[in-house]
Parts: sequence; structure tokens; C-alpha cells
Amino acid sequence: METIYVGLLFIAFSALIKFFPGLLAGYNSLSHREKENAKTNGLPTFASIVLAVMGILCIGVYFVSNWSDLPSRMGINYVSISLAGAIILIIFGNRFTTNSN
Repeated sequence: METIYVGLLFIAFSALIKFFPGLLAGYNSLSHREKENAKTNGLPTFASIVLAVMGILCIGVYFVSNWSDLPSRMGINYVSISLAGAIILIIFGNRFTTNSN
């Protein structure tokens, strides 16, 4: 059941980050120009989409694990989804702070 809670938490964070990008780690330490580039290039939207997909995957994994009678795998699955999402945000998030010209 905690997998559903983690998924809902990711979805709630995605909505918050869309409207309050200062919640992103490191966003407040960006220079003014980098913040403008991040907003123009869509960093808050990208982070919001990644977190929403992570939440949907966590909730989906819960139902698939119950359906396949492997409930012991749920903890491993949402941790791996969280790590994969964090890696995607770190690797691809940097391109949103650079100038798009």
C-alpha cells in the first residue's frame, strides 16, 4: 500500500513544482539569467512531467505486482523508479538551464 502513497506523493510534487519551481533542488542557486533560461526552456514543466510519470509508474507497479502475486517486489520497484527518475532529471535537466539559441 505504501507504493500507492509514494505514487500519490510524486504526483502531488509534480503539481507543486509546476507552479512553484523554487522547490526544485538547486533552482534558487541559479543565476538570474539561468533561471530565466530554465523557465523559458521549460524546466519546471519537464520536472513536473517526470515526477508525474514516476507517480503513475509507482501506482501501476502496485497493481501489476498484486495481479502477478509478487507483492514482495513492490518495495524494490518504487525505489528503482525513484532512482531512474532522479537520474533522468539530473542528466536531462541541465539542458534546460543553458541558452537555447
